[in-house]
Amino acid sequence: LLLCLNLATIGWILNRAKQFRAHRQHPEMLLVERLDFTPDQQTRYRQLRGEFEQRSQPHLDSLRLIRNALLGQLDRPVPDAELNGLITRMEWQNGQLIRLRFRHWQQVRALCTPRQQDRFDRMATRFLNQSSIRPT
Repeated sequence: LLLCLNLATIGWILNRAKQFRAHRQHPEMLLVERLDFTPDQQTRYRQLRGEFEQRSQPHLDSLRLIRNALLGQLDRPVPDAELNGLITRMEWQNGQLIRLRFRHWQQVRALCTPRQQDRFDRMATRFLNQSSIRPT
């Protein structure tokens, strides 16, 4: 009996790890599964996600370039004015990304039925609570 319980526990753990890896590779599937999207909702969600990724890519590219420019100057003295300029540009790009993410999640929430919206809100609250206690 103990052997069977141990095997069942190991099987359960391996199955959970497999699901976790699948969601890490395709995080959008977690949302689709948890909210139980219909096929039409899944199609629309994929469209919204593609549009979001397309709109946010220039900002991500710009942030990468600014970060590389900043790190490329580690070996020399950088005046505060120049450093502040780079930081300001990064802050602006981050602000644009935050705005795009917010609008994207509003669109996703609008895609949901009232029952799904309740679940979506609980997921969002849980996510915010987890991200607020993460060390920086």
